[in-house]
Parts: sequence; C-alpha cells; structure tokens
Amino acid sequence: MYQGKLRKITIVLLTLYTALILYFLYLGYNRGSLGQDSSLRFNPIPGAIQLHYPMGRDFQNWFFQFGNFVAFIPFGVIIPLLFRCSFRRFITFFILSITILETLQMFSGLGAFDIDDIIINLLGASVGFAAQRIFTGDRDKPKGLCKIFIMAIVLALCTIIIIGGINNYLENGGGETAALNELILKDGSVQWDESLSSFTVDRKEVTPQINLYSRNNTKNNEFTYHLDGKYKNITGYVAKPDDVINAARAEGSDIEFISGGTVIYSLGLSVTGEEDFQIPLDGVTDLTIKVINKDPNPITNAVMWDITLTEVNTGQKVINNIREKIRALF
Repeated sequence: MYQGKLRKITIVLLTLYTALILYFLYLGYNRGSLGQDSSLRFNPIPGAIQLHYPMGRDFQNWFFQFGNFVAFIPFGVIIPLLFRCSFRRFITFFILSITILETLQMFSGLGAFDIDDIIINLLGASVGFAAQRIFTGDRDKPKGLCKIFIMAIVLALCTIIIIGGINNYLENGGGETAALNELILKDGSVQWDESLSSFTVDRKEVTPQINLYSRNNTKNNEFTYHLDGKYKNITGYVAKPDDVINAARAEGSDIEFISGGTVIYSLGLSVTGEEDFQIPLDGVTDLTIKVINKDPNPITNAVMWDITLTEVNTGQKVINNIREKIRALF
C-alpha cells in the first residue's frame, strides 16, 4: 500500500483519471448537446458480454465497447495500491459505484442504465486487480509498475480472446437442424411436395433436397408453427418458377414471417430470380408464414424449398434461461 508523497501523487492522478471517465460518461460523445431525454432507458437483462473480435463489425461500435473494458483496468490496479482491500471488498465497492453512476445516467437523460455496461466495466476492473496481485514486489517503483501494467495488457488480451471466442460461439454456433415440414403445425394447413420435383428458375434447373412448398397450395396461404423459442434461425430459398411466370400475369408474390402479430421479415418476389433468406428467431415462440400471391391464378405462384431451422446451442440455451428468469423479476 502506497504511503507518503507517492500516495499523494497517486491520489491526484486517480482523481484526474476519474474526472476524465466521468466526463465521457456524462458529457462525452455529444451527450450534453442532445438535450434531456424524458424517457428512462433501462436494461436489466444481460446479453452477451460486449467484448467481440473486431473482424466484421462496425469499428466505431467495437472501439466503444473496447474502451468500456480497457478504461476501467486502471481502477483495479490503483485502488488496491492505495487502500488495503481484498478482492471481495474491492468488487463490492466497484459494483456499488458503477451501479450508482449508471443510475444517474438514466435519471439525468444523458445515458441509460445498462447491465451489460456494468458487466464489461467490472471485467476491466477485475483484470487490473489481478495484474497488481500477481506482482507483489517493488510496486512502489517504476520497474514494478511496468511489470504490473504489462501483466494487465497480457491479461486484457487473454480476456478479449476468451470472451470474443465465447461470443462468437453464442452468436454463430448452432445446434441441430430440423426441416420445416417435420414440425407439427399449430394452426392452418400447408402441403409439401412429396416427390421434391425439379423446376426451373430464370432458366436454371432447381432440385430441392429437403422439402418443397407444394404448388398445389391455395393462392393465399397462412400457417403457424410452435417453436417454443428453441430455434436460432430459419433459412431457405424462394422463387417464382419460369412456367408460372409464362402462364400467369406475374403480378408478384409476398411472403411474410410473423411473430407475435409483428412481421419480422418479408420477401417481395421479383418476376425472375431465386432468393435465399436467413431470419433470426431469437426468442420466437410461434412463427406464422403468410404467402400472398397477387395473381388471380388459383394455384400458388411462390415456391419455397430446403427450409430448415437451426436450434440454439447449449450456451445459448443457458443464456436464454438466465434471461427468462431475470425477466420474470421485472
């Protein structure tokens, strides 16, 4: 624990650094110029830890998340050097402090209370605490401080690699797949082509491999499946076959995917061409598929095939269960 002149200098530096963090929390990123927000923004439901690999992401958003992690590492390093405290006492104090700051952000209209922010801030502070505990000698000398901050960098990189990998697994990893025609209908009716007959789209032959929405369905069709929130996404292909285009006036077809009365995805079919779709189903309990054909021909114009649903993986199931339990409290 620092004493004497070094302690005073460190307290001054910590105070200045805290003031800088408070500036970014309440005034930075043009928060002050946006005016007061009368609504209270509040997110008590944790999502994935906001620490991802930068590849394939918006750099500004990724850098903001990265800053939320790195900016709180110095607190984990410096506070235990000034005040003797165990990890439990330090974490309790830190959680209390950051929760107060998040609450003030919400009530001031200059931000939101976000449990995800608290988690990523806490992770950064924990990395700093671990770094200063690994090196216990010469901590009041430049050489010792360099070792601590180098260790903090190493631990931070390891944390980013591990958490980024976990997030990649949660976001992109899938469980088992199921063909849509294998599920039990909750409402409505739909016919599936038993022979998986081939057809041409834009003069290219298409041969379905899993299922084919039968062209003997009624012109407008609506059917619902009960998913119970166990699927991550639904994928497939849709098109208007060439012979339908040649035989009908080709006024177009629309396909809507509906959850809880809200259209979560829609497809407007062009005269020619094949389209593929991948629709996220996070938390969807009942999925309604509505096919709307605008041509007066009583036989459907739209054709869908190879439609599959991917189950959430084990990690996603655990996260979803935690979210459901927290939602039950609010």
